[in-house]
Amino acid sequence: MTADKAAAAGAVTDTLLAVVSEKTGYPVEMLDLDMALDSDLGIDSIKRVEILSTLQERLPGAPVIGPEHLGTLRTLGEIARHLTGTPAKTQASAPSTGSPETAAPVAAPAIGRSAVVPVPLGADHDSDELTVAADGAFWVTDDGSPFTVELGKILRARGHNVEIITPHEAQNITSPGKIAGLVISAPVTGTDDLYLENAFLLLKHAAPGLRHAGGSGGALCATVSRLDGAFGCGTGTTLADPVSGGLAGFAKTAAREWPEVTCKAIDLGDFSDPAGMARAVADELFRSGPAEVGLTPDKRITLGLAELPAVPASVSPPLQERDVVILTGGGRGVTAAAAVALAEAYRPLLILLGRSPEPLPEPDWLARLSEEARIKRAILDQAGEKLHPREIEERYRAVIAGRELRATLDRITAAGGRALYRSVDIRDASAVSALLAKIRREQGPIRGIVHGAGVLADGLIMDKSREQFALVYGTKVAGLRALLAATREDDLRFLALFSSTTGRFGRIGQADYAVANETLNKLAQAEARRRPSCRAVSINWGPWDGGMVTPALKKVFAGEGVGLIGLTAGGEVLVREIAASGAPAEIVVLAGMPAGPAVTGTSRTHSLAEAFALTLTVSDYPFLRSHVIDGKAVLPMAVIVEWLAHGALHGNPGFRFHGFNDLRICKGVIFEQSTPCTLHVRAGRAEKRESFHLVPVELLSTGTDGRTVLHARAEIVLATRLPEGIRSIIELPATPYEPRNGKLYDRERLFHGPDLHGIEHVDGCSSKGIAAVVKGAPLPASWIKQPLRSIWLTDPLVIDSAFQLMILWSFERFGAGSLPCFAERYRQFQESFPREGVQVVIRVTAEREHGATADMEFLDRHTGKLVARLEGYECVIDPSLERAFQRNQLPQPGCVELGAA
Repeated sequence: MTADKAAAAGAVTDTLLAVVSEKTGYPVEMLDLDMALDSDLGIDSIKRVEILSTLQERLPGAPVIGPEHLGTLRTLGEIARHLTGTPAKTQASAPSTGSPETAAPVAAPAIGRSAVVPVPLGADHDSDELTVAADGAFWVTDDGSPFTVELGKILRARGHNVEIITPHEAQNITSPGKIAGLVISAPVTGTDDLYLENAFLLLKHAAPGLRHAGGSGGALCATVSRLDGAFGCGTGTTLADPVSGGLAGFAKTAAREWPEVTCKAIDLGDFSDPAGMARAVADELFRSGPAEVGLTPDKRITLGLAELPAVPASVSPPLQERDVVILTGGGRGVTAAAAVALAEAYRPLLILLGRSPEPLPEPDWLARLSEEARIKRAILDQAGEKLHPREIEERYRAVIAGRELRATLDRITAAGGRALYRSVDIRDASAVSALLAKIRREQGPIRGIVHGAGVLADGLIMDKSREQFALVYGTKVAGLRALLAATREDDLRFLALFSSTTGRFGRIGQADYAVANETLNKLAQAEARRRPSCRAVSINWGPWDGGMVTPALKKVFAGEGVGLIGLTAGGEVLVREIAASGAPAEIVVLAGMPAGPAVTGTSRTHSLAEAFALTLTVSDYPFLRSHVIDGKAVLPMAVIVEWLAHGALHGNPGFRFHGFNDLRICKGVIFEQSTPCTLHVRAGRAEKRESFHLVPVELLSTGTDGRTVLHARAEIVLATRLPEGIRSIIELPATPYEPRNGKLYDRERLFHGPDLHGIEHVDGCSSKGIAAVVKGAPLPASWIKQPLRSIWLTDPLVIDSAFQLMILWSFERFGAGSLPCFAERYRQFQESFPREGVQVVIRVTAEREHGATADMEFLDRHTGKLVARLEGYECVIDPSLERAFQRNQLPQPGCVELGAA
């Protein structure tokens, strides 16, 4: 190493130690590079993310520390060596949006509530056949039934080198260099915790061989559960083996950690013929397509999310005052928020269960301290002996845990409830049973359970230990099993399980957590069937804004487009969810990214001035009667474009509208009740960029609580003269399109009323896109009583018709409707559209399970000349929209209310 490199490495090490000291409170002189973050310094995965994120900020030229490194950089020395490696290429940083001191506070993100639902798959839904390495072994676990024998026969007949194995023997099997396939099947006699633990060890043992084959010929990894052929989400079904549902967590995690391996979770329904079952599974293994597929003798399904309405306030509360509720999770952080919310809503007696000892009064030398570094220094001084950093950290955490618990108990009392804390290992079934029996004798019958206990031990599948898996899985599942056994005879009014979106979607480094939460989901499904009078629900929470989520973790989630659930808002969701009689047992709760400023004022670094305001009513804007979804009139995205363009030109006369960049619908505008609503269009100062001028614009309103609501934002492009456009979509879809029931506009697909009947005929539709001839919009006065302009800047009927074509395409492709949510770039090459309309040609550039991306071109009907182009159109695709589309009439003339469209 040269002197310069040595000096640079020394500087990196100094920065590393300084950051660790700053974040943990340990003096720098106590730290050395051999210390492990977890075992020596007591740093959990959350603190690790915070430390690594801070290092990335202070050492911007160092190699990037991504999510895949969080479970692999274990010691200070490993981190230092990673940071002193070859500098990674860095992306140009985004322009600053202002310092925290000057940035406006943002509105709380909207919280979405969805059900996990089966989505039918057609026989030809997946056309591509997977291939795997021809020279690799193909492992299939023995489920103890003829199914395994039949599956082995079929795979061997197809040329695969099949070995039948059992998970508990995994460590004794010599792993070949390549494993082309691994199928882990639930045992026919039923899955237990030990089987899942052994399945984890098998997966870990097979990982190198699978990844090797995946990079040289292909590999697949599949889990096979035995629920109901719909992952427990079917209606009127019986779950054969709920615990086997946890196997899907392995497949979803492996898919994220091993991109070179095709991973799939399969769930089997009731097959009477083992050979038929084996043929169905063998065919499914080699199909591309969804990562979750349910199989029954007569159908295939995958899983999707169907958006649910917010739960209304309960007319019949599930609890009476002083009813006893058991709440696990220690009464801190997220579970504390849940406890306080329950106390405010129902005033029960809450029994908080946790691992920490019951808090004792603090000595005088400790009670007056609050800073982490001073508390740790005092612990060291009072010890009277030398302490290892890990011991200091453990004592510090005990102090903080006690303080947080005492604060929670005080908050519950202040909210009108009562609470007792009891220390118990929730995994110890006999201890839990004895404790709950005592509570029942002293306080009365148990009426509700909130199971919020959980721990993390993040690490990649290949690195995770058996002990880590057992701890994470056991806290969730063994804890629930102990609670269910202890309350078997209780008349429970509700059972609420705190699951996680990690179980629904998978996450790098959290195979154990994914399996545990998927098991919780399926046990909730089983309990809902077993206890019809009890509201059993497993809530797959997204991240909460508090407790374990540090500022560094917030950046990680923001990068994934995931918002944070506020502690108060999350508690309110729980309160309503336990009262939602008849609602699905498996719920996903996610927060969107903050939509905009929480108070009136600027929402960008530069000030936006109001261009104009509109007071909306359906009677003054009658075209809205033709855009009704789920019984409510929704302001079309195409009209929002028109108004944002007008707002940009308002303060910039003499320019021509040329297009927009990055149009995002943040919160739709819906029309329902009798109170008029005023929308504000704000625009910033035009900034010259090359030969164009860019103007930031926003559409806002004021909510009933006085906060500003951001509905849409974009950057409008203005020009002094419009350039000529050049077509880029040459190939037109050639497959003829036959409208459903011979009609383009019906309540089954296109919900649009007469004013928006813009499609004249569809020229063709295929998986690659759709083309049609559409009408031009009438003059604005035909749609609006007092229009802003006498002619349109764009053509809202043409643009909306293009979005309608994407609805037809999504129904043809996925059997589900779609709605627009984003458009990356729009350019218009004429000041106005042809009055008679245009030809619209759409090329789909990407499709996903719940969305698609497309480019659109608008062509002169007679000359084929390009009138306008829209690129990067994005839509959401959801089966639940079909029902919403069918409700396309307003119940009565109404006015505006704001909400999610």
